Amino acid sequence: MRLGANDAWTLLRAADHGVLATVSAERGVDAVPVVFALDGERIVLPVDTVKPKTTTRLQRLDNLAHDPRCALLVDHYDDDWSALWWVRVSGTATVVEGGHPALTRFPAYERAGAVAATIVLEP
Repeated sequence: MRLGANDAWTLLRAADHGVLATVSAERGVDAVPVVFALDGERIVLPVDTVKPKTTTRLQRLDNLAHDPRCALLVDHYDDDWSALWWVRVSGTATVVEGGHPALTRFPAYERAGAVAATIVLEP
């Protein structure tokens, strides 16, 4: 069954995490779990300074610099298979410095400096 665009956006608005796929020149598809928020019909994903990591210069940022095509896959599993759903948003992404107001839906990102950059996915 194919969802209409309105239903897909409704499901995305209620979700907060998914899997971002970018293209690596060496490996092909790189997929990584992410959190996200919506800004209208744009999807914003943080590059944060909150979770432990060695650098905020992530592979997904290098991938997007070489090829801005990406996809976000968001799904819901349920033992009742009639309640299963998934939404895939394909588009191009740009990276902007700093945070985005929509990301404050996550309390950890309310603090100044908690988000070093924001990936903005345009479907």
